[in-house]
Amino acid sequence: MSFERPWTEVCAVAEREPRSVVDGAFRVLRALPGSGREHQVATIAGATGLPRPTVHRLLRQLREAGAVELQNGHWHLAASLLGLAQQVEPLTGLRGTASRVMAELREQTGAAVSFVVPSEDSFVALEMLPGRDTLPIDARSGAQMPASTAAAMVLTPGRIPTARRRSFGAAVDDEAVLPGLTCYAVPVVLPRGRRASLQVATAAHHPAERLAAPVHHAAAALEQALVRSADNA
Repeated sequence: MSFERPWTEVCAVAEREPRSVVDGAFRVLRALPGSGREHQVATIAGATGLPRPTVHRLLRQLREAGAVELQNGHWHLAASLLGLAQQVEPLTGLRGTASRVMAELREQTGAAVSFVVPSEDSFVALEMLPGRDTLPIDARSGAQMPASTAAAMVLTPGRIPTARRRSFGAAVDDEAVLPGLTCYAVPVVLPRGRRASLQVATAAHHPAERLAAPVHHAAAALEQALVRSADNA
């Protein structure tokens, strides 16, 4: 079954249903990956604040829409959501361009690399590539970034404490967010006045700030590639 048609139907229903129904459905979707395999409904109810009967009802509706699946008694996100997620980008071609630059930066530095954009009320890693070290972070695309991390502070420069500010609008995190984790982030100016940030993360015994030069070079290369893409569009 094609995923597009059921999801289109869900969007049409969303226009008619109270916002609380849509909000509840997305709460369930966000909570499902971390709900484990035992007592999933109870875990989701606790994480979302929704009553268990509501969680049951929303899971059934999301299953009918093709957004979740039930296999061997366990709920999980449907693989068809991947196609929808891959279409999320503030500018056409942004993710592909950023991914190429990020892959080169990771190869050069061995660090985890994140490309972070602001959303309405949070900061999200549009793309994230894990590095060579095991780090205490959620290293995946779509992960929400704490407002106190270097990548988020670069997008709100007025909130960067003096001790964490660096030249050219950069910010550093020396285990301020999580023990054992250091980050260095720089701003990236996107076409049409939009902003993003490029961040590397490393274990504390290899401070991320030592990678400042390649991160700035990568950000400049990304900006230039995006300008060329916009000119050719």
